[in-house]
Amino acid sequence: MGSMAAALSLAGVGTASADDGGQGAHCDNVHVKFSTDGGHHWRQDGMLTDPVAPTSIVVKLDGHVTRGCEYKISLATYKTEGKTWADSGTQSFLDVDHATLSRKNKSATLQVKGINNSVCFGQIDLYAGDTVYDGKTPSTALPHYPDSATPEDLITAWNGAYPDCDKNGGGDTPPSTGPSDSTPPSTGPSDSTTPPSGSDTTPPSTGPSDTTSPSPSTSASTGTPSTSPSSSAPAVGATTAPSGTPVAQPVSSTPTLAETGSNSSQTTTFIAAGAALVVIGAGAVVFTRRRNRGSNA
Repeated sequence: MGSMAAALSLAGVGTASADDGGQGAHCDNVHVKFSTDGGHHWRQDGMLTDPVAPTSIVVKLDGHVTRGCEYKISLATYKTEGKTWADSGTQSFLDVDHATLSRKNKSATLQVKGINNSVCFGQIDLYAGDTVYDGKTPSTALPHYPDSATPEDLITAWNGAYPDCDKNGGGDTPPSTGPSDSTPPSTGPSDSTTPPSGSDTTPPSTGPSDTTSPSPSTSASTGTPSTSPSSSAPAVGATTAPSGTPVAQPVSSTPTLAETGSNSSQTTTFIAAGAALVVIGAGAVVFTRRRNRGSNA
């Protein structure tokens, strides 16, 4: 009987509670905290307003994590044409780094390259998953305002100018040629060269023409100029960059067997060992009974 009890206990070793990733366990979304100063201060901001681009971010899972559930986090950098999301223009992929977090490994440091003196404006995205949005396929489209707010599952993001950009005044803007175009004021003196003294009656005739000139100016001030700024105002409000949420989605909805402590091969081994003990115990009982009968005879 002791052998059978041992077998039953061994058969139950492989089972685990749902909290530890056993049968019935489920992988849920987990909150994420991140730090741009090496872990001294933890944040959950949807947008980064740091004056300098953070090229290294520490991430960690915050809260309960079921054993066997994995969460992939990525950090990507892009070269842009402007310092805000609205004027980022055509973006170019620079670099990406990935990390897989779990109950055993709740934190990791992500680092990206590609930011150097040749880059003026840029964008940095921290997001859930390991998709690389490099523009090589339709499903991995580059970020582009306003029709492609990738990466998906954004945690936080940064847009801005790199320090060396300000030294060049924004880089690629050519000098304006406006002053040279405004030089020909030759018509002014020609109007002043007609001063006939006897024709004093003619200037009053020009007076009514001056009264007609204010009328178009008033019509212009009341009409089109006032409508053009109002139409551009909503567009400015629509240029707000997408704000992330500090949440990571699991790779799978069910825990992986490798980390749950209840994988099927291990359970099978224990059950087989228990069955063997049962057989050995039963054989021992039969052998003992036969021996006793022989001694009594």
